[in-house]
Amino acid sequence: MDLRHQLRFKVRVGHTVFDAGSADYVEGRADILVYQHETPLAVLELKREGLAIKPADEEQGRSYALLAQAPLVVITNGTETRIFQTHDMARLEGTTVEADELTRRVEAASTAARTGVSTAISKLLGTDLATSAVKALTTRELAELTSGWESGERFVEGFIVPRRATRELREVLRSGRKVAVLAGPPLSGKSSVLRELALTSEEVGWDVLYVEGSSCGEGLFRRLANVLAAQFSWPAGPDDVRVWVRQLANRVGRLLVICIDTLPLASAILLGELDELLGSFGDGLRVVVAVDENDLDSLVHKPNRREKTRIGRISSTIKVGNYDDDEFKAAVRVLAVLGGGLVYGALYAPELRAPWVLRAAVADQMVEASPERQAVLAPLLGVQVFGVADDRFSDLGELRDDLKRLTVAYLNDLNTKRHHGDVLSSLQLFSIRQEVVREHLDRTAVHGLVRAGILCRGASFSDEATWVIRVPELFGHLIANRIASTLPRKVSKDSQDAANWLIAIGSKILFGDAICAQAIFRAMPELGGGLYIDLINSLLRLPPRREKLPTGSRMVALLPRVGLVDMNVGQDGMLSLGIRGSAAKTLTVPIEDDGFTTVANMDGWLILSQLREFRVVFQDEGGSLLNLAGPLLLELGSCTEVLRRPGSDLEGFHTHAIEGGSISCFQNGIAEPITWSIAELLSNDIPGVDRDAWVREAATSGSAALVNRLGQALTHLSELEEIGSWAKEMLANEFQPALAALPQFH
Repeated sequence: MDLRHQLRFKVRVGHTVFDAGSADYVEGRADILVYQHETPLAVLELKREGLAIKPADEEQGRSYALLAQAPLVVITNGTETRIFQTHDMARLEGTTVEADELTRRVEAASTAARTGVSTAISKLLGTDLATSAVKALTTRELAELTSGWESGERFVEGFIVPRRATRELREVLRSGRKVAVLAGPPLSGKSSVLRELALTSEEVGWDVLYVEGSSCGEGLFRRLANVLAAQFSWPAGPDDVRVWVRQLANRVGRLLVICIDTLPLASAILLGELDELLGSFGDGLRVVVAVDENDLDSLVHKPNRREKTRIGRISSTIKVGNYDDDEFKAAVRVLAVLGGGLVYGALYAPELRAPWVLRAAVADQMVEASPERQAVLAPLLGVQVFGVADDRFSDLGELRDDLKRLTVAYLNDLNTKRHHGDVLSSLQLFSIRQEVVREHLDRTAVHGLVRAGILCRGASFSDEATWVIRVPELFGHLIANRIASTLPRKVSKDSQDAANWLIAIGSKILFGDAICAQAIFRAMPELGGGLYIDLINSLLRLPPRREKLPTGSRMVALLPRVGLVDMNVGQDGMLSLGIRGSAAKTLTVPIEDDGFTTVANMDGWLILSQLREFRVVFQDEGGSLLNLAGPLLLELGSCTEVLRRPGSDLEGFHTHAIEGGSISCFQNGIAEPITWSIAELLSNDIPGVDRDAWVREAATSGSAALVNRLGQALTHLSELEEIGSWAKEMLANEFQPALAALPQFH
């Protein structure tokens, strides 16, 4: 009869096409579809020899036959063979089926397929097709949240950064823990961790079911029922889904991992179902829930805060935050594959470590990027980070007004006497004492900011209750606006006092140099040219200087993951270091012959290095154009100290000692804002700037610091398509001779 067979065959279930059948005997049987010409004729269930034929074998064979519209089901273990007609599973006796009888049975099978599809789907989705079904559901959910760089969707197509938290999740789930809680501040990448876990599930042999938590208002099982109906045309109800999930959770040798992103704690239905899942759904079930850090305590503790919830008792918590060094390097590699090249030196830019900031900062250029033609992505954002935050959080509404009121409270509180540990920690985060917040915001406003994930409770060295801002980039933007509103009045009274006031603020806060630079830029229309230049000159009069600390000097430092460290310059030429509150012995180290020095007065020039002055052009009375960037960058670039704030972590940032100070190692790449400003000055055709003349003046200045920064900028520019030839010429003809003339570089 011209028969042919397929060991693997396609069956359509709703909108999804499954690759059915099996080429081996993984479950003790193989599924084969037999055709007559192009018409499905029979599904064969082949049992391993010696295994008894069970009712489950007949049910699975019929389910495949219904979906394939094959009129016959054949089940054999090699010694016993059973043949059934699909539409009613009546046993066929005899050895032949006449052609006209076969036609009637094909028609009957077609009718049965239409009427029995729901039963067939429910059986198969819990058995052979379970893994494919879970993958199809997860793919559908993730696809709804994924788009290109220009969109505001949760995920970007192809941009998946391997996270440490994903590895920790796998370890927790392997250990036998029923629940893993993924917690972190808003936009820290919790959803991306769940996405990575789902997309790499085949590597570990798990079935990962991703569910978008905000869609589960009526409960998890109702949500899954709706998705199953849409994806597979299976009109399942919540109870059908319960049965299905139990089937999946009780399979031998394969875990089902349900990921709920982000868990809505206000849904009593969902929380009840989650409790049900954890109590009675089999040992093969694991649950991962992602929550904002503000919701973590409510999830794992009962309202009395003395007892843990079921989730709290059986879960492990994994924290997600900004990219660490390895994660950031991985992000750079992924961007390179997609066509975006971060300028060398970006490793030292703390603002790019926030996952949402990195994505938003590179989005515009990545739209046009391709592996063949890379986009150049800045190694430092500086003041640009505030524009990124302003765009990202433009729809906060009243919450934004509440945050503006908090900037007033924050700036006023800066001048109060505080514990020196809190003073130092303010360089790493924005925190406000709760009693100060209460003076400016009512309880409802505070609760709204907490619910939005913008505020969370924090600790302090003084043991005072504090609130911590969890979106510091946005708060920094609002602080800059607040400073800008006051700055013109202060400059008009006394520009030097205004510069000192600006430095006093910038030296005490996170992003201080960039915030003050942004404030100057925003205040320019009101300042006008004269006051603006007065302010710039006043900041220039306060250059960094190196000071020797006299014997008897006492200091305190805040080291990440260590705490407060007391430092004393002793009479015996030794520096003693002791961790406060630690039983560890005090460490003493000899002070070099030239004494123990520190760099003072950094902040004025740090602010200037963030200004990107080439954006500002003045026109004199004769119509000539004047750009302050040329002479300003020559002076700032000659600074014999590294013009950057250290990061909050202990970085591998290398410096070299030169006469009078130190410089950033050439191999760091562009890690100082001033060097990036020089690179941008030279890469653009700026009115009032002769870049050839600027390079020659910098190269012949005799300043080791300026020559070093010039070389870093030109090395970067030499790799760019439009300006690369010019930069290589400048490197060969100007930089290299200048380098050779500086003996300290030898």
